[in-house]
Amino acid sequence: MVSNHIGNISPSQRAKNDKPIDTDLVGSVTGAISHNGIIVPDKQDTENVRQCGPSPLSASETKTLVVESARRHKVDEVFATAIAWAESGFDRIRNSEKGARGPMQLIPATAAQFGVRDVCDPAENIEGGMKYLRVLLDEFQNPLLVAAAYNAGERRIYEYGGIPPFRETVGYVAKVVNYQLGLPMPAAKGKPSAGAPEAVADAGEVRDVGVIAVKKTGRFVGGVMHF
Repeated sequence: MVSNHIGNISPSQRAKNDKPIDTDLVGSVTGAISHNGIIVPDKQDTENVRQCGPSPLSASETKTLVVESARRHKVDEVFATAIAWAESGFDRIRNSEKGARGPMQLIPATAAQFGVRDVCDPAENIEGGMKYLRVLLDEFQNPLLVAAAYNAGERRIYEYGGIPPFRETVGYVAKVVNYQLGLPMPAAKGKPSAGAPEAVADAGEVRDVGVIAVKKTGRFVGGVMHF
């Protein structure tokens, strides 16, 4: 049985869900898991969800809105920007096949739950996403579990007693952490890797990014990060 020490829920949290926990499925695909806490039925009609046009804001302007909203809702701003970047590249990808829309990739049910009237409006969308992040942080009190829940839904966290072993979700959490560490993103074979996101401070400066304190001078040696 695989144990995820950095992403396990507490015994009291696990007691909220009476379903058996199976962590032997590492590497399995996501299937029809939810997006942003709502279990999406296989036959849900997502084609009729209104498409968002191009963002009226630049990526930099979108990031600024994310930071401002994060401060209002007392969400770590680097963690919040990591989620927004992983979801949409700061609103560069506005529509998903699952019906998610905008910078925080909200589906209609989640948008309605958090009072978002126009899911395509960047400011409204970000506010809704930040409210949801605040709820998840209060629930799980662990940014790794919060990132996983934002991608796969809260129920999956309880089902598996930690980060769900879905390829999509594990990759999503890694993407969020990589952003926070300022590491370049792995590229597909034959393509150049993406540049490191601007999440960390100048060389030698230590910043608290919500997961661990990061030094820009960190490097990989033998597959292990050394600081």
